[in-house]
This record gives sequence, C-alpha cells and structure tokens, in this order.
Amino acid sequence: MTKKRIDVQKEVSKIWQQAKQNLKDLGHKTMKLAQKGEKEVVRASKIGKLQLDVVSINLKKENIFRQAGKKVYQQHSKKGEVKSAKLTSLFNQADKLNQQIKSKKAKIAKLNRA
Repeated sequence: MTKKRIDVQKEVSKIWQQAKQNLKDLGHKTMKLAQKGEKEVVRASKIGKLQLDVVSINLKKENIFRQAGKKVYQQHSKKGEVKSAKLTSLFNQADKLNQQIKSKKAKIAKLNRA
C-alpha cells in the first residue's frame, strides 16, 4: 500500500508539473495575443485619425472653393470680367490642401498594408 501511495504521489506531482507548464504556456500565448491586439488597436486608431484629418481638410478645401466662387461671381457682377490673378492665393491654398489629403491617404494605405 505504501508503494501505491508513493506511485500516486509521483503521478499527481507529474500531472501538477505538466499543469503548471501548460498554464505558463497559456500565459505566454495570451500575452502575445494581447500585444498583437494592442498593435491592431493602435493601427486602427491611427487610420481613423488620418481619415478624420482627410475629412477636415476636404471641408477646408470646400470652403476655399466656395470663397473662390463667391469672388469670381463678385468680379463678374461688378466688372463683367474675371481676373485669375486675384484668385491665385485661394487656388494655391487649395493645391496645398490637396497635397495634404494625398499625404494622409498614402499613410492610410501604408497602415492598411501593415
């Protein structure tokens, strides 16, 4: 009977050691998964922010186009002619905003590929 008790204790000890190792492995796998999830959340938030930036820039651009149209109409109404030199500043601003949009969209594409 003493031998059976020793065999059972050895078996329980062996099972306990395996369980501890399995728990360690599970803990490591869980940490890796959490880190991967964290990276994905960070990536998604960066994409979201860039997309909001693009929307904001598009709104600014639309405002510039509205202003440009208003000025063109005012020139047309007052003088019957449109001089593009007076609109150059607005058009330059629109060009800069288009570049910003292009840059943000490129960053979004890069993050989507990651």
